[in-house]
Amino acid sequence: MAELLKRLAHAATNNRGLKLAAFLAALIAWYAIRATISHETLIKDVPLAILVGEGWVAMHGKIKTVEVLFRGAQEDLRRLDRSQIRLDVDLRSRKQPGPQRVRLDPRNVQSPGGARPVLVEPAEITVTLDQEGEKRVPVKAEFQGNLLQDHEVTQTVCEPATVLLYGPRRQLDHLNMVHTTPIDLEGRSRSFRKTYAGLALAGETRMARDGASNVTVTVTIEERSVLKTFQSMPVHALLAPNSRAPVDLAPVSVNLTLRGRAELLNALNREALRVYVDCAGLAPGTETNLPARVFVPAGIEVSAMEPASLRVTVGGGRSRGT
Repeated sequence: MAELLKRLAHAATNNRGLKLAAFLAALIAWYAIRATISHETLIKDVPLAILVGEGWVAMHGKIKTVEVLFRGAQEDLRRLDRSQIRLDVDLRSRKQPGPQRVRLDPRNVQSPGGARPVLVEPAEITVTLDQEGEKRVPVKAEFQGNLLQDHEVTQTVCEPATVLLYGPRRQLDHLNMVHTTPIDLEGRSRSFRKTYAGLALAGETRMARDGASNVTVTVTIEERSVLKTFQSMPVHALLAPNSRAPVDLAPVSVNLTLRGRAELLNALNREALRVYVDCAGLAPGTETNLPARVFVPAGIEVSAMEPASLRVTVGGGRSRGT
């Protein structure tokens, strides 16, 4: 043993040139290796996948992607396939609902190749866990744009009228209706029917797996109704055949307001209208109130009649009946 120690001491104090050369060679090799594996690149928009247990949903706000810093050889970094990179966060063992802080570990980055993930930004996120539920809600059509002038939507029918949604129970509890994606009405003047894929869903709410995937919307568009008033329209007494009993009306005229499409009302004149009271069933000597009526073309309706009824006297005074 003593002899061995002497030899080691002798080697340590001799051949200094050889030892210096070995040290320099090792130092150069270390720098060469370091230069080879110390390249870095930052990959943005790496998908964030939250893994949860059966029947649970994870909500993590607006953070859907992260940035990952990779380190390694230049060739390994060059071969990184962005489509195969993702960050898995395994929360399948957690069963407590509510918000929870979760650290994003570079070791959970899934990336084939020799490059090594060393940093994730952000390093921590808040995840809210909730149990999954289902709810059926009505569908309502959502519109954008303006119809052709003087037109309006008079009816909207969605098929199916309701859809089955699934998602976090707390979100579903506050959801009473779901809208279609905006339907463009710009410049339209005719009714139409169209099928839309999917609905405008918020948060983690989704269409139920066994539910309808498309919604068909039927939109009825009509020219906007306008009003037109005819002042002092004469009222006629409608009598039974061969009746000669005189009839007195009070008042003898009414103001008539009609509703309909502008083109129909503009083409209508007062001579085409006949306001009357039906006196055919009245016996001589009768005095009563009867409603005033009028014949109007198809597509036009009576909005107002002023007065709505007249005083009718049969058998006295000068007859106005024909």
